[in-house]
Amino acid sequence: MQEDVIKLSPDALGYKDRGKMKWMGMMLSDHAEALKKQKKASQSAVIVPKEKQTLEDISASLYKSYTSKKPLAIQLDMIKDGNYLPDTEGLVKGFKGSIVFIERRDRSIRQIRLEDIRHISWIDAASWFEKYQRQSVSY
Repeated sequence: MQEDVIKLSPDALGYKDRGKMKWMGMMLSDHAEALKKQKKASQSAVIVPKEKQTLEDISASLYKSYTSKKPLAIQLDMIKDGNYLPDTEGLVKGFKGSIVFIERRDRSIRQIRLEDIRHISWIDAASWFEKYQRQSVSY
């Protein structure tokens, strides 16, 4: 006599797999550690002060970025912990009085006062938009 073999899967018994949710605890601690290392590395990097530009040069660069949608890097005239802050990279999205609105790669908007800008340099548009597009893709 032949016996029937019945295979029961967890799905057949009503088990619902939480998928990635059960791994979040491990991922969170690894991610937090990686962020700490990245922050420590960025804080230890010495940022060289760039040449202070005139208000006219700064205004012309901001206007050119706004009209031609060219990305730029802005060094602020601010020092934190003995170093200048990292450059803010992005596109000029608009102005309001002496406030400039910069759209960064993560699509967040940063407000910068015109008098806080020390230096503006241009970024290679092809590489910036390539990185911009890669980061804005969501799965």
